[in-house]
Amino acid sequence: MPLVSTDQGYGTVTKLLHWSTFVLLVAQFVLGYGMEGFAESLFEEDSSGRGSGGDRVRAGDDQLVFVHAWLGGAILALALIRLLWRWSTPLPPWSERLTETDRLVEAWTEKILYLTLFVIPLSGIGLLFFSGEEREVENRREWLPPFDVVPDGLMLGLHVGGHLVFYAALLVHVGLALRRRTLGRML
Repeated sequence: MPLVSTDQGYGTVTKLLHWSTFVLLVAQFVLGYGMEGFAESLFEEDSSGRGSGGDRVRAGDDQLVFVHAWLGGAILALALIRLLWRWSTPLPPWSERLTETDRLVEAWTEKILYLTLFVIPLSGIGLLFFSGEEREVENRREWLPPFDVVPDGLMLGLHVGGHLVFYAALLVHVGLALRRRTLGRML
């Protein structure tokens, strides 16, 4: 199998970047949406008497936010690599199963998905580092973000709105691949 895409299909590097992004996104969304539950199970009250169970869960939740941010940074880096790879290597021809309308929809969907791969992590990082929201990291120590220049509501709105746009674009992307039976091109 060739490293770059050819007339016969997508290359190994393109597929690897695509599925690596998929795996990181699944991990990110599982952690992001399950963070509070994970904190409750990982940071229960201990016998040391350091704070109540609720305090430990809140601190654990805040600690997991940093793991979530690290994963966001990894997704951001991978998105940049994907975009550079996309611009510098050829694509295979469109599948004959796609109509002209399908091709137009897929082209726009790709642009929207790439955009959300930048907006979601950047807004999350902005929320963590630029909104001024303090976080308890462990043993009641506070982490103070370096800057307080962006309102929490703006960053959170961008972050959540980015999710909604991402899910809508993903639904169109996967739906089109299933409807036209083109998923095999990326396997």
